[in-house]
Amino acid sequence: MDASYLKSQLAAEAERLGFVALGIAAPDAVRAETTRHEEWLARGYAGALDYLGRRPAQRYDPRWLLPECASVVVVAHSIYTEAPGWPAAGTAKVARYAWGDNYHEVIGGKLAELGRWLDARVDGHRWKATVDTSPLNEKALAVAAGLGWRGGHSLVLTAGLGSYFMLGCLLTSQALPPDAPVDNRCGDCRLCLDACPADALPAPGVLDASRCLSYLNSTRRGDPASAPTLDGWLYGCDACQQACPYNSAPPVTAEPRVQPRPGIRELTAREVLDMPPAEFTRRFAGTVLEEYGLMRLQASAALVAGPDDRL
Repeated sequence: MDASYLKSQLAAEAERLGFVALGIAAPDAVRAETTRHEEWLARGYAGALDYLGRRPAQRYDPRWLLPECASVVVVAHSIYTEAPGWPAAGTAKVARYAWGDNYHEVIGGKLAELGRWLDARVDGHRWKATVDTSPLNEKALAVAAGLGWRGGHSLVLTAGLGSYFMLGCLLTSQALPPDAPVDNRCGDCRLCLDACPADALPAPGVLDASRCLSYLNSTRRGDPASAPTLDGWLYGCDACQQACPYNSAPPVTAEPRVQPRPGIRELTAREVLDMPPAEFTRRFAGTVLEEYGLMRLQASAALVAGPDDRL
């Protein structure tokens, strides 16, 4: 099958599966990013997240995961749902990507379907899917694949989609025509940098993870107590994305599994502190909150709670 035609059919299948964007990057497209990553590490921006410093070259070389890799299919999956009036006074904020089912499972399952779709059309096809589950830098590959540009908040930003989407990569042994990167359209806008409650964006597109609330209160190596403030964020932080004009009205996701769990947008710190383990499991089984764990979530809740035990 002609590679260009196969790519167009692959894009149609990805759309059928619910992906909102697809691009192709060559396997060596981001190798030069290793130098930038090493400079970022040298500035101490990784903080206690020491795993970010291990084998940095592997983060920009998909062939260490799949030696036969001839192309990287990068997809975006929207997690945006409208939330009028959110957050209400007294609630403890949870980042949007954690409102529904675990995105690793949702996107990973769809990528597996896409891999099997290629299996049926390419003899001897080999593939491997990643959804924030390997050292591979998916943001860099997304930029190389033309899905968007690195916004001031350091996330991938797309004119028609904003940045409320999660990325996934399908490493494939099938060579496909690569896409060209797009121009950065942020201009001199600094709204996202100025909105960060922890001053974790020292320059446009540069994230200081040692200060970022989303690293401190939603990763196993993060310590929410070391944050200058949690600004009401119980898990993760969307402050920079909320400030971005491109996120003013992005398309609403059609995937029911990423719709908000009941009560997730109405949580209070006191409710989390008083929550029995069985109730936590009942409400958040199959989410990234369950993966994070009740004890860690309660550590954040204790910091978010104010004198009246509500904020």
